[in-house]
Amino acid sequence: MEQETMKTALKVAAGLGAVSALTGLASTAYAQNSATATATGSATIIQPISITKTADLGFGTVVKPTDATATVTVTNAGARSISGGNAVFTATSTGVGAASFTVQGEGHQAISVTVPANFTMSAGTNSLVVTTTNTGASGNLSGSIGNQGSFIVGVGGSFPLQTNTPSGAYSGNLIVSVAYN
Repeated sequence: MEQETMKTALKVAAGLGAVSALTGLASTAYAQNSATATATGSATIIQPISITKTADLGFGTVVKPTDATATVTVTNAGARSISGGNAVFTATSTGVGAASFTVQGEGHQAISVTVPANFTMSAGTNSLVVTTTNTGASGNLSGSIGNQGSFIVGVGGSFPLQTNTPSGAYSGNLIVSVAYN
C-alpha cells in the first residue's frame, strides 16, 4: 500500500506541477497582451512666403526693321539690344529694363521660383511671343530662421521683330510664382 500511496502522491504532484506550469504560462501570456510606446510630436512654424513685383519688363520703343527680322532683347540685368535686321531703339525710350520680383519669407529657407518659358504681349488682335530668361529658378532666402529673408529674381526676355509686324503698344502679363521647397 505504501507503494500505491507513493504513486498517487507522485501523480498528484505531477498534476499540480502541470497546473502550476499552465498557470505560469497563462499569466505570462496575459501580461504580454498590452504594451505602450511613446512618440514625440514636433512642428516647425515659418513665415508665409510672398512675391512682389518691383519692376516691369520694358523693351522701350523700337523702330521695326525694313530689311530683315531682328531680335529685340532685354537681359536679366536690364541691358537691351537688337540683333539682326536694321531695327533701332528710339532715343527717348522710358521704362526700359528687366522685370524684378522680391520674394520674402522665413530666412534661410530653400525656395523654387517658376518663370514661364514665354508669354504673349498683345496690341489689339496682334501679338508678340516673348521668350524669357531669369536670374535663378531656385535658391535660399537670405537671413536666418526666425528672421525675414528675401530673394531677388530678375527676368529678361526677347522677341522677334519683322518688317511686317503691326505697329502698336504691346503688353501682356508675365506671371511668376514661388514656393518653399
